[in-house]
Amino acid sequence: MENLIIKFQDVSKTLGSRKVLSIPNLTVYENDRIGIIGKNGVGKSTLLKLISKELLPDTGHIQNQVDFTYYQQVANLNSDDPKLDGGLLSRFNVPQVGRHDLSGGEAAKYRLTQTLSNYSPGILLDEPTTHIDSSGVEILIEELRYYYATLLFVSHDRYFLDQLATKIWEISDGKIIEYPGNYSNYLQLKKAETIEQERKFENYQRDKQQLTESLAKKQAQVSRMSKVSAKQRKRNIKPDRYSSSKQKDTVQKNFQKTAKVLEGKLTRLESVSMPEKETKIRFTLPKSLLMHNPYPVMAEELTIKRGNKSILKDTSFQFPNGQKIAITGENAIGKTTLLNYIQESGAGITLSPKVKFSSYQQFAYQLKSDLSLLRFIEKRSDYQEPIIRSVLHNLDFTYQQALEPVKKLSGGEATKIALALVFLRPANVLILDEPTSFIDLNTVIALQKFIKDYPGMVIFTSHDRYFVESVATKIYQMKDNKVKLIKD
Repeated sequence: MENLIIKFQDVSKTLGSRKVLSIPNLTVYENDRIGIIGKNGVGKSTLLKLISKELLPDTGHIQNQVDFTYYQQVANLNSDDPKLDGGLLSRFNVPQVGRHDLSGGEAAKYRLTQTLSNYSPGILLDEPTTHIDSSGVEILIEELRYYYATLLFVSHDRYFLDQLATKIWEISDGKIIEYPGNYSNYLQLKKAETIEQERKFENYQRDKQQLTESLAKKQAQVSRMSKVSAKQRKRNIKPDRYSSSKQKDTVQKNFQKTAKVLEGKLTRLESVSMPEKETKIRFTLPKSLLMHNPYPVMAEELTIKRGNKSILKDTSFQFPNGQKIAITGENAIGKTTLLNYIQESGAGITLSPKVKFSSYQQFAYQLKSDLSLLRFIEKRSDYQEPIIRSVLHNLDFTYQQALEPVKKLSGGEATKIALALVFLRPANVLILDEPTSFIDLNTVIALQKFIKDYPGMVIFTSHDRYFVESVATKIYQMKDNKVKLIKD
């Protein structure tokens, strides 16, 4: 029998005025590999903090049989670790430089090496693949695959979830639902749930219609008989007609009784909601932004240096109009530098005169407005309200949230609005630098749909393998000071 490692009993946690988690009963067993998913702000990180005892539950009890090492998504880098696994650090290709000189991906690899250098029977990982290149993700997967420990990890990287998870915990409305298998298994089970929900909704609609029609029919019969009885009472009923009148009263009472039974059934009929359907977003470009140049973005013998380091040397490329172009490469290879250089139209870059960029970046300094979210976006977009509402709906903003002041947005919500603005501002070339970092899986999937539906060119970087494969029509790789087309 498997050893019990964690047991939750009647656990709840409230942050501010919101109950984040409510867990009546939940267990983790030795060597479980549990991937934790859910929207931003539902309590994924809070759950890890409860297990690590960084936070205490408001009610209930969490029984831990082993100690857990906790890798937090954001933490200070401490490079003074004498027990560091140099072999793993070397495989991660982290340079021997001062910790302040490491890129975001290199720093994440360093902290992961620290987490895995000292054996622990339990590991908690919060978004461990954020900023890490695809080769680093593969190394981490192999390291964890053969690491003998119980593993719980939060991730929006579907490839990472598929490779490691043996169970999926989905957090929604404070509840945790467990699904067996990896992320692909989870999707199949969710699809089956949707089909079953559709069947229940159809049955509910049919039963409701039948009961409503039957009730209306009986009520009409009762109404007609009541009118007849009222007329008869106004007349002098002779003795030989008394039995006939009494019989009619009995029939009327039976109709009334049947109507009450039908009304009770209709009242007790359990309501079933219809599964939410995907909404198609129709992005359009105004005539002034339509480009007829087949290659709006080109480079000829392009050389870029950053300090004494060469990023690119004598490289050439042509990005075709309307394509979704992924630029891949290892951490610190210079992908962000290239994106910025293209937008600046640096030496060696040729842009079509009609190119108008919209780029993904944080807009926290602009999110202090008293305007409603809807009006805030309308002032920065040429799109009409229905399209803006559709975009917000796809990003899980409710109708009420669209009417609330922008300054009330959380950090995660502000990130989603920054993404929405990229697509809603007047532009024909979008620049997205690692857009899947720090967003939940729902938003990643919505972003995929936005990119596919967008009629202009999109140039983006991402270490998310599934994301790149889903949306890129052309994939370029930065390597050896060149930009090479590797998938057409």
